[in-house]
Amino acid sequence: MLYRGTPVDRRKHYNLNRIVSLITNQDKALRKHCNADNFIRVLRQCFQAVPEHRQSAKVSVPLDDALMSAFAMFSLKDPSLLAFEERRLREPENLRAVFGIGNIASDTQIREILDPVSLTQLWSGVTSIFRILQRGKDLEAMAVRDGHYLISGDGTGFYYSTRDGNDSCLRKKNEDSAVAYYQQMYAAAIVHPDRKEVIPLCPGMISNQDCERAASRRFWVDFRREHPHLPVIVTEDALSSNAPHICDLRELKLRFILGVKPGDHEFLFGQADIAANEGKATEFTMADPDDSGKHHAFPLRQ
Repeated sequence: MLYRGTPVDRRKHYNLNRIVSLITNQDKALRKHCNADNFIRVLRQCFQAVPEHRQSAKVSVPLDDALMSAFAMFSLKDPSLLAFEERRLREPENLRAVFGIGNIASDTQIREILDPVSLTQLWSGVTSIFRILQRGKDLEAMAVRDGHYLISGDGTGFYYSTRDGNDSCLRKKNEDSAVAYYQQMYAAAIVHPDRKEVIPLCPGMISNQDCERAASRRFWVDFRREHPHLPVIVTEDALSSNAPHICDLRELKLRFILGVKPGDHEFLFGQADIAANEGKATEFTMADPDDSGKHHAFPLRQ
C-alpha cells in the first residue's frame, strides 16, 4: 500500500506501523505460551527444583515424576487414587505423552513420596503459571471492578479417617469417643460472577498447632509477597469477620467483602442499628436481578 505525504510524514507513518507491528508480534509471542503444553512444561521445571527428601541414592520414581503423576490425576479428574492406578495400567503411553512423565507413580508411591513434600515448595509452580496468564493478558478477563480481581477464600477438609493418621493430622473424638484423623487447608481462587473458569492459588495447610484463622493469615502474607501490586478484593465467610483479620487485610492493602451473621456478630449488628437510629448511616437498596419481588438492603455508615 502506497502512502502519500511528505518524507517526514512517511517516516512518522513507517515508525508508527513499526511500533504497532512490534506490539502485535510481542502479543502473539506472549499468547502462544498460554496453552496446556507450555503450562505442563513450566510445572515440570518447577517440580524438578523441589529438593529430594529421600535419603536413598536409588529411587524407582524421581520426585518430579511423582509430582507430575499427582498433577495428572487431578488434571484428568480421576475420582480416586485407585481410579488413577487403573488408568496408569491401562494407558501409560498417554500419560507419558501428554504429561511427559518418565516413570509413572502408582497410588502407593504417590502417597509415600509426596506426603513429606511441603506445599510451600510448590508455590513457584503456581506463581509461574500465574505470571504467564498475566503477561498473555488472559488474566484481565477475570477483573471484576476497576481492575480488581475477586479472590474467594475458605477453609476446607480433604481427608478423614478413623484408622489412619500421622503427626500432621488434626484430631478429634467422635460421639463414640473414637479418635478421628482429618486434614484441612485454606484454599483460595480468583473467581468472576459471570465466568465458569476459576484460577486456583496455592493453598495453605491448617496444622494441628493452629486454626483456620492462622492459616488464612499465613496465606495472605505469602500471597502479598508473591503479588505485591495485584489489586484484589478478598471475599470470605463469617469466620473471617473479626478485628485481627480485618487489620491484617488492611495492612496488606487488600480490599475485602466479609460475610456476617446476626447470631455470630451481635455486637456488630447492634452498632449498625445504633448508627442507623442516630442518622449516621444510609441504606442502599437494589432489586434482585433474578427475582423482581425481592430487594436487598445494605446499610452504609457515613
